[in-house]
Amino acid sequence: MDIRCVWCQTVCHDDCAKPVTSCDLGAYQKWILPPTSVTLKSIWVKGVRKHVVKDIATPEYPWQPMLVLANRKSGNNQGQSVLQMFRHLLNPAQVVDICEVPPEAALDICKLSPKTQYLVLVCGGDGTVGWVLGAIDKMKLQTQPLVCVLPLGTGNDFARSLGWGSGYADEDIEDVLWDISTAETIEHDRWSVCIRNYGYFGIKRPMKTLIMNCYFSIGCDAAVVLNFHRTREENPALFKNRILNKAWYLGYGTKDVFESVCHKLNERIAVELDGKAVDLPELEGIVLLNISSWSSGCDLWAGSGLEDVPLKQSPSDGLIEVVGLYSSLHVGRLQVGLADPCRIGQAKTVRIVVKSGFVPAQCDGEPWDQSPCIISVAAHSPALIMKRGAEVS
Repeated sequence: MDIRCVWCQTVCHDDCAKPVTSCDLGAYQKWILPPTSVTLKSIWVKGVRKHVVKDIATPEYPWQPMLVLANRKSGNNQGQSVLQMFRHLLNPAQVVDICEVPPEAALDICKLSPKTQYLVLVCGGDGTVGWVLGAIDKMKLQTQPLVCVLPLGTGNDFARSLGWGSGYADEDIEDVLWDISTAETIEHDRWSVCIRNYGYFGIKRPMKTLIMNCYFSIGCDAAVVLNFHRTREENPALFKNRILNKAWYLGYGTKDVFESVCHKLNERIAVELDGKAVDLPELEGIVLLNISSWSSGCDLWAGSGLEDVPLKQSPSDGLIEVVGLYSSLHVGRLQVGLADPCRIGQAKTVRIVVKSGFVPAQCDGEPWDQSPCIISVAAHSPALIMKRGAEVS
């Protein structure tokens, strides 16, 4: 009979187990919350008694504890198996299902050792990443954590732009941890999107502020996202995996080719870059880009690659790229590399005025119908994000 240490993963025969008297926590010592350093307390959550971390004693060796925040409902519902695998390798106290415990509550553990820089691994889609980054903002931690992504969503554009791939495909978790150990850290731009709605009959409407990590758009591509979102809300059983989800996106994109719900959008909006008005051609969509991946992996700013792009794109340059979309058919051609976007420019601030009617809008995949308003986009505090290193042959 073999015996395995749940911390260092050392395996030995039953007859040889007694001489083993110490555990160094194994290959992941740097990331593990040592059981000898943790004090627990009992609390009641929704009538259920749970144990949570009350205090942490910082170990004497170099330490960067990992906090795994997984959304078990993301993508193909892979989150549950990912949670189990990480609980097998790390301390279960540092692996959290954010469908049960919100990110703000999970991040409380960082305040128990305020001078320690945690590594927060977000397992989910772009929406989950935004949720966690927003929670980190609210927590106002003394030491800003590093954030890494294991993509479990449908599009996973944020993860794609950082080299983490199109989606987790049941790779060995230890291979994932190796990639994390060799990743580099960058300061990743983020943007504040302030929406001032026009009032009616002298009644002011509340202002809304969103944080953009990936992209913001208004027009034809947002219409596709909005239709997808509404159908998924009504029939969640029809959206069980990435392939089906992408098929729905394709269907709604094809539908908009014929309907052109955002025809001549340029006549209904006005755009300013760094305070200068832009003369728009005939368009059906405007996209503000913070990353090099859009609509499930399309490098929109680079386009087909046949044109020289004089202005380079970076998620750490304090600039946002603004592009125009001629139609839903143009979007389809962009996604397969057969067209180039209408590159409007780069800027530190963007102002969009919706002059009349309702137009579809979306921020990082969260869509809505937008009434006449003024949309102001400016820099928000950056995040420390881990970018996958180059492959070693």
